[in-house]
Amino acid sequence: MAEGDDGLAVAVVEPSWTNMHVAYREGSRHPLGRGAAGLAILALREGRTGYLVSEGQLQEGARGVAAPVPGLPWLEASVGVVTFTPLDPDAVGPRVAAAAAELSGSLA
Repeated sequence: MAEGDDGLAVAVVEPSWTNMHVAYREGSRHPLGRGAAGLAILALREGRTGYLVSEGQLQEGARGVAAPVPGLPWLEASVGVVTFTPLDPDAVGPRVAAAAAELSGSLA
């Protein structure tokens, strides 16, 4: 979620079935202009709700896909996936956008 000019991780789920994965801790911060999660929040400010993709903006080799949580004027947030493995944005993006929309519905 947005906090000033930063994105703040407030909920993180890490896979338990992998040998190696991205460790992204709750409370982590990054500039909104870097990484898919922050870019999705900036897109929301412009009224766009589609998913966004980034590569290597926060960590070399990391890929992200994120979508803004729409329809809640009191919340600037996104839902995203980060990985070091190849990722098909056309397959993952719609699922991330659906999760963001579902979260919005749960919070409305």
